[in-house]
This record gives sequence, C-alpha cells and structure tokens, in this order.
Amino acid sequence: VVSTQSTGEEGLGKLAVCVNRDPWEKFCVEPPCGQMNLANPNLYDVVEDIYRDMLDSFTGSAFHIGGDEVNFNCWNTTKEITDYMDNKQIPRTEGGFMELWNEYQEEALARFKRANGGKLKDMVLWTSHMTEPQFLHYLDPSIYTVQYWESSTNKQLPNLVKKGFQVIMSNYDDLYLDCGFGAWVGEGNNWCSPYKGWQKIYMNDPKKYLAAQGVSDPALWSKIVGGEAALWTEQAGDQNAMTKIFPRAYALAERYWSDPSTGWFEAEPRLVYFNSVMEKRRKIYGNSLKPEWCVQSQGICKLN
Repeated sequence: VVSTQSTGEEGLGKLAVCVNRDPWEKFCVEPPCGQMNLANPNLYDVVEDIYRDMLDSFTGSAFHIGGDEVNFNCWNTTKEITDYMDNKQIPRTEGGFMELWNEYQEEALARFKRANGGKLKDMVLWTSHMTEPQFLHYLDPSIYTVQYWESSTNKQLPNLVKKGFQVIMSNYDDLYLDCGFGAWVGEGNNWCSPYKGWQKIYMNDPKKYLAAQGVSDPALWSKIVGGEAALWTEQAGDQNAMTKIFPRAYALAERYWSDPSTGWFEAEPRLVYFNSVMEKRRKIYGNSLKPEWCVQSQGICKLN
C-alpha cells in the first residue's frame, strides 16, 4: 500500500480505487477499503516491480498471488472503471466484471513471468468467485494450485479436483485459527465461530469430505496436496499469536504428514507430550492442553 501510494504521487495516476470509502461494507469485505485500478495501465508496472522485489526476497517453488475478496460494487461505482468497461464494450454485469477480473489475472501472470526471468512457479490462489464452476474456465490447472478456504461441504471442492486442480486445504470450518472470538466489527462472536479445537483440526480429512460428495476415486483424492491452518491478524499479534497457533498446528501437522487411520483420541498422549517438549526445549509457549499433573500422569486424565 505504501509503495502504490508513493508511486501514484510520482505521476503514475490513481493506482487504487475505493480507498477508505464509506460505508465500507458496500465496497469491501472489511475496512479499510481499496482495490486495484484496472483502468490504469501503469498499475501493471507497479505490480511487476512488487513481484520482482518479492522474488528477490523469497525463494521456493511456489508463489501465492491471493486473488479473493474482489468487490464488484467498488468497480461498478468508480467512474474510471465503468468508463474503461464501456469503451471496451464490457457489460456491467457479473459476467462482465469477471471478464475484467480475468484481464487483470492474465496480465499479472505475464508480468510475474517476466519478473521471474521468463518462468512461472507453482502459482497459488485462493478460492473465490473465479473458482466457482461457471467461471473456472478462466484458470488453467496446469498453472494454478487452489488454496481452498470454503467449508468442507461446499461444491467447489469436488469440482476443483474433477477439473484437475491441485488443492491446498484451509477450509474455514476446520482450519481457521481466528474463529470463536469476539467480533471486531459489530457485536457477538466473529463470522466463522465457533472455536476450532485441536481435536476438530486433527480430524480434518479431505478424503472423507470428497467421498461425502461422491468423489471416491483415489486418483482424485491425490489432488489434495496439503493443508494449511490459517490465522488472520485482525485480532492476533505479538501477544497472542503463538497461543492461537500452537498446539493446534501440531495436530494438523500429524494429520497431513502421516495421514493416520486412527483419530484424535489415540493422538492425544502424543500431542500433550509434544506440546510440553516444545515448551521446555524450544520455548514455544502455546496453549496448555491439560494441567501439568495430567502431563506427568499420561493416560489418567482421559475421558474414555
């Protein structure tokens, strides 16, 4: 944001639209609002520079380009965008806004490739409007891996693997670590409540979720290439991030690395012991799972 604002002041024009618009809920998912100005061709030079900076700073075979939470009302109420669409005869409909989005997607991909010396990496993006069945044709499964944040029962999951996409599981009904706390906009608890205990996270099994939606082919199950627990930082910082992440992330690690045939009940003694070891040896202070007496008296505190 700082980079785009400063370059905007240097003669590149307006690089973002709907910045800090109010009431925010009409123009973005959460404040502060702001989306890229796709009518400004200078935007892509800035995007390419950002990609180049990130590629210089981070190594690895994959690159996550984000790609969700696009607000069509922002575009539809911005004169630069609507004039651009009218000039290109792009209708101001859902399909038209998806065409505009795809125009950005294709150019941004080309700019990434140029910034990376003519090569792509494993490009990762979030599930979004673009990964819904009627718009999935915009994406190439040989290029994109989809990080899946929708619920475990959403129809996007089986459709993605059937269309050949590799999938990283981050379904919010199991793997969002910020759920179950007080809302930071409005009252009550936050949108993805309740809290996801380590037992629920341990039982996150994509094969079962796919089978429940009629996908029983192991070749399609293998399209699930991993999982990631997500902690968003609206209500997490230096003071509480570690206790929100651990030991729940340990539970997910065992599930995805070993794919056990047993459940959380059998895993509990291992997790309790491992959490204690990480505290004492590595100084990783996550949430305590049991009183210390139970840690020292393995098996006695279990509810059979």
